[in-house]
Amino acid sequence: MRVVVASALVAVVSAAVLDAQPQLTREATGTSYDEVAARLKAGHDYGQARTGRVSLRTTNRGVTLDNVLDVPADYSPSRSWPLRVTLHGGVGRPAPGPDDPPARPLTDRFPIDGELVLHPRAWAGSEWWTAAQVENIQRLVDRVKNDYNIDESRIYVTGFSDGGTGVYFLAMRAATLWAACLPLHGHPLVLANADYGVDGMLFSSNLSNCPLHVVNGGRDPLYPSASVAPIIAMFRRGGVPVDFVAYPNAGHDLSAWGEERPRFEAFLKAHPRVAHPDRISWETERTDRYNRFRWLVIDRLGTRGSDRPLADVNRFATGNGIETSLFVRGRQSGRVDIRRRGNNFEAETRGVTAFTLLLSPDVVDFSKPVRVVVNGQQVHDATVEKSARTLLNWAARDNDRTMLYGAEVRVTVP
Repeated sequence: MRVVVASALVAVVSAAVLDAQPQLTREATGTSYDEVAARLKAGHDYGQARTGRVSLRTTNRGVTLDNVLDVPADYSPSRSWPLRVTLHGGVGRPAPGPDDPPARPLTDRFPIDGELVLHPRAWAGSEWWTAAQVENIQRLVDRVKNDYNIDESRIYVTGFSDGGTGVYFLAMRAATLWAACLPLHGHPLVLANADYGVDGMLFSSNLSNCPLHVVNGGRDPLYPSASVAPIIAMFRRGGVPVDFVAYPNAGHDLSAWGEERPRFEAFLKAHPRVAHPDRISWETERTDRYNRFRWLVIDRLGTRGSDRPLADVNRFATGNGIETSLFVRGRQSGRVDIRRRGNNFEAETRGVTAFTLLLSPDVVDFSKPVRVVVNGQQVHDATVEKSARTLLNWAARDNDRTMLYGAEVRVTVP
């Protein structure tokens, strides 16, 4: 049993079969925590894989999504490669029916050398800002990571028009994957339109977790840069790291790509993903999804006497001295702002009664106590034991060699 499980462990975890086999513990595998961790860090034994255009079809509510992956001809599994997820525009179009002509093939509108490019497909009813599409993108990325040697610190998301707007959504709702978020010719105001069926409530402060490179055109008839600029200013006031580039003569197109490409590539080079950031701010109104960013999971919402007045990032100037809210919120939400210094965690919360910290041996010393302070009150000060069950459970969910967690600390807000 030990030999079989140990040799197949990486494949088992990557396929996420632990969801159906929670009994895989240290006793069941006969494998030590350190051995399991070493195998997970080593990752797959990648073999040769297809290059060129690879079809990755999926279905969403019975509609076929003809997602594709572009793999460079010189791809080799001997090293890890960046992965760009590119979101297309025009997502309000109905999906082609059986008697309709095939959809226009997805193309790489802003090529960069030396990376794999994943093109998910979206149609009306499966727009980028729906829960089903978020799941589709996450599963596609996981599938690519299973077949190709992907650099987890170089997975980023970009998009044009509706795709650029979708980048904002993913950055505010499901940011764990991304090293950087690059919306081109999109607009956050689209997500504020109740008619667009955006899944749940949006919180601009969550953008602080994904470095943003935003591009808009001065002559864009749909989303002119002048209309985006006040919202960018609001983001910056809220501490969001955003690089905003406005091309005065550009319309709703990529006519400025020749000038933009060096900036785009320099931004990516400067922003590899930090697997275990020392600061996190995350807000959500639900705990069944969108409640996690990397090592922080919000488990339960509700008010506490110790709640802190964490500033909302939601008001921007529309002109003539008038301010308005970007997003309308109709439900209670909860937010955690937390900082880690070694083994010490200091959190401020609003509207959260319980959350979980995921501890990685890469940044936490398990031989020393872990101290957690919430809203000025100490809630934990003890050593924490590494758990193979915890390690395997989160590895099955994340399929990420750089983001392995050895223990959980469940925190009740005082």
